[in-house]
Amino acid sequence: MTLVDAHVHLPSYGDDLGPLRLASARSMCLVSCTVRAAEAGESGRLKSWGARGVKCFVGVHPSEVTAERPSSALAPFLEDCDGIGEIGLDEKYSSTGDGSAQMESFLDQLRIAERLGKPVEVHSRGSEVRCLEVLGTFNLSRVLMHWFEGEPQLPEVVSRGYFVSVGPALLYSKKMRRIARSLPPDRILTESDGPVSFGPLGGASGPSLIPSVVFGLAEIRGQGFDDVERQVEENAKRFLGVERLI
Repeated sequence: MTLVDAHVHLPSYGDDLGPLRLASARSMCLVSCTVRAAEAGESGRLKSWGARGVKCFVGVHPSEVTAERPSSALAPFLEDCDGIGEIGLDEKYSSTGDGSAQMESFLDQLRIAERLGKPVEVHSRGSEVRCLEVLGTFNLSRVLMHWFEGEPQLPEVVSRGYFVSVGPALLYSKKMRRIARSLPPDRILTESDGPVSFGPLGGASGPSLIPSVVFGLAEIRGQGFDDVERQVEENAKRFLGVERLI
């Protein structure tokens, strides 16, 4: 079986190949997302180090949007990437209203995903309702709501067939535990959001936390570790559109 980190920012680790070595040693699939367009060029190097175990998404995060359309900056990398992400909306950084830079960037990248039939990883903190409204206007093949916290919107997310990734916050957040408990088994993925660190976990970060997330899911849902690991692996295959992760 294969452990899955469905959302990690490998370009943010620079020359530190620790996460890749860990993934290789533990038979783990890493889905790497970019934050800014300049990181997209790292995809080839990461894939060469991680072989098939590394899947590379390219996208511009809400915190990094500019007047430039992401489709222009990402164009050289779109055919070879495995998906589009991390993209979305977040009012913490700037306006998300119609015509705003954030909204235009989000729409531009969703058009890419729709045109190429690529899966999408979505950031929706504080903008869950608006993100879902926008996503509903596109014909997208596969959508992952990363670190989704919109409890009231969860039934809609599930009804649309979207995936939801849960991370290390599950180990201490009552809200995230409720969300994880209520998700259908075939909609759940696991993530670390590395290199984000988690204070309640002593500052731990990265893919090394994935086994603990799987254990937490197993405990919450009253299942065995192997059962959860197997289910997440199958979910990841469907999200990525592949027969094998490694």
